[in-house]
Amino acid sequence: MLAIFLGLSIPGAGFAGEVPVTRATTPPSNGESEIIFNGKLFCSLKRGIVLPFKGTITSLRARSGQRVGAGEILATYRLAPESLMAIQQRLSPPQLAEMETKLAEVQRTMVPLTSKQRELTQLVQKKLAPSQGLAQVNEELQFLGREKAALQERLKKDRQLAKQDQEVLSDLVGTAVKTGQVPREVSLKTPISGYVIWVNPEMREDAELPPLIAFQVGVMDPMLLRAQAFEIEALQVRVGQPAEVTLDALPGRKFQAKVSRISWFSITVGPDQPAYYEVELTVPNPDLDLKEGLKARIVLRKSE
Repeated sequence: MLAIFLGLSIPGAGFAGEVPVTRATTPPSNGESEIIFNGKLFCSLKRGIVLPFKGTITSLRARSGQRVGAGEILATYRLAPESLMAIQQRLSPPQLAEMETKLAEVQRTMVPLTSKQRELTQLVQKKLAPSQGLAQVNEELQFLGREKAALQERLKKDRQLAKQDQEVLSDLVGTAVKTGQVPREVSLKTPISGYVIWVNPEMREDAELPPLIAFQVGVMDPMLLRAQAFEIEALQVRVGQPAEVTLDALPGRKFQAKVSRISWFSITVGPDQPAYYEVELTVPNPDLDLKEGLKARIVLRKSE
């Protein structure tokens, strides 16, 4: 009470509701100051592999911790009848057939009108027929020509979209697909090289599953260490600055890291809230001792 009345600072006291994410330590005798805060480890790159269509798992070829290469098959599954039908419908979109039919009708209508135009032109030149009839035929042909051009342009775009959708479907099922040539059994492939860090527990042979995230593959060397630094410490951190990392899960081990990214935007925006900034470090992990989700203690040293 006396300290508060006299306005003295009390060690450890802070603003109400403030969460201490970081803390600065007393400068050691070597003339360097330490910034200590906590963070969490993440894979430097991570991709989810989705089971895109309902089906029955026929083989499971990957497990957690397994190293996989880009394009490697993780599982195979048999498409459900409704999934097979949906893919076939996407490969033969009905609007394409509709546009082709309309275009054929316009072209068929233009054939006799073109012959009539030719005949009327000769008759008008010989003054054997009034020019009004020729003008009317010319007007009809111009209208049909514009309609034909519009249909051709729309048909061209629809065919491009259908081709792109075919490529998407081929990528989803892990093999090339064409109209009328959809295999009943397809596969899940990893898009990147790395390690299988998670397998959906529902992924079992003979299990019939709806669309879901089946696997997660991540790059584990290097790992990323993400933390939140208080504004005072964040202003002292620089990209490329070395750091020492320790983990409660691996007592007695020390890992070297470097700051790779510092956010310039505070994650807290309220005027009455303290400002915290995201700091990211890169940690080499050649022996794969570090796993995603582990908490770590970060020590940054900065010369006075």
